[in-house]
Amino acid sequence: MVRDWKYTSKVNVSGILIDTLAYRFLKDWKYKNESYIYYDWMSRDFFKYLKELDKSQIRWLVPGSDRYIYETNNFNYKATISYNKSLEAIEAEDKGYSSTSKSKWREIYGTKFPT
Repeated sequence: MVRDWKYTSKVNVSGILIDTLAYRFLKDWKYKNESYIYYDWMSRDFFKYLKELDKSQIRWLVPGSDRYIYETNNFNYKATISYNKSLEAIEAEDKGYSSTSKSKWREIYGTKFPT
């Protein structure tokens, strides 16, 4: 899903950094053992995680290896935009506006999500 966000939102970040950040987020996410019904909260919380990362960080340890990846691209701004859209999508769904919610998710992920 995050790779679709990358392409839809034109985020300049490598796939290995996406994998690294997703791994770091998911290992501590409080709902990690729940079903797919939590994907909306997972998306919201992941974008919050991304937007709050230190903007000056350029080095990340790749999980399961002894190597670091270096990236200077800042994705916090686009993560903030997507975080705000995810809040709108969740609120719309809570109010019974499924089509509005779906539209907001598609602004974030493109046409693959939600199905």
